[in-house]
Amino acid sequence: MIYHVYANQKNIGDWLSARAIQSLIGRGRVVELFCDEPFVKETLAVLATAGPRDLVVIGGGGLFMDYFVPFWEGFLPIAPRVQFCIWGVGYCDMKDDPSRAPIDLLEQIVHHSTLCIVRDELTRQHLIGSALAPPVCCPTINLISTRPPGIGLLHVDTRGDVGEANYALMEACGRDCSARSGIQFQSMSNEIPAGSEKALMHAIDLYASSGLVMTARLHGCIIGLAMGRKVLAVSCDRKIESFMNAAGLASWVIDVNDVKEILPLRLDMLSTQPDVSDFISSVRSANAEVGRQVQALANLAT
Repeated sequence: MIYHVYANQKNIGDWLSARAIQSLIGRGRVVELFCDEPFVKETLAVLATAGPRDLVVIGGGGLFMDYFVPFWEGFLPIAPRVQFCIWGVGYCDMKDDPSRAPIDLLEQIVHHSTLCIVRDELTRQHLIGSALAPPVCCPTINLISTRPPGIGLLHVDTRGDVGEANYALMEACGRDCSARSGIQFQSMSNEIPAGSEKALMHAIDLYASSGLVMTARLHGCIIGLAMGRKVLAVSCDRKIESFMNAAGLASWVIDVNDVKEILPLRLDMLSTQPDVSDFISSVRSANAEVGRQVQALANLAT
């Protein structure tokens, strides 16, 4: 049996990264479990029944955030006796508030894992004592195909993180830029009713109908670049810089404290952003290789 543990189906980033992993290992063989706090007790009860012929796959998403500590603490006694992989998981490293899970807890978990491929250099450096393999960016990239660009501007917001003033400024700048360019402006949050396939497809369609993406969400960056869009990121969380640096787009990240001064100019220049299709292709190849490794482990377990 393959048990796949991920956060939830209400944030499209979490759900898409999970679906990408399942597509790479064979979705029909997987039992889904959630590690968002309301589901932890039930998930741990199921995992406690796993045996040596089972495989647990954990990821993707920001599961090394402090919010998920109850899951990791509950999984720690199970970890030494089950075969498990961690894939596409990373830290959330908020600039204004502590958000990382305790490193000693995570190092114990990683020590017991059969395979651990984190999603970014930020996470690998925090866990430097675990001697992890080079990171592979979020597997969501393997699920989202490149599409001909739309002609709109999409704002993918994290209103609670950037604050009301910055949110309003980003909306105003987006509308102004769109009006001057004669293109459509749309907004979304990447949050959907849990498990709604219709809402998930609608969210993806919003990215598809746009050529430009402005976002303070990591998966706004990931989905946008995977689809072939130009992406301008506002960062409240160092995971944004880590991903955009990996893509060669460090200059297209604006710190949350610099939005007023820098955003309008950078937004007007966004259409000139360099192409990153080679980066996207390399990530897809790397995740496919991780998928083959996990498949091999699953075949050995069964």
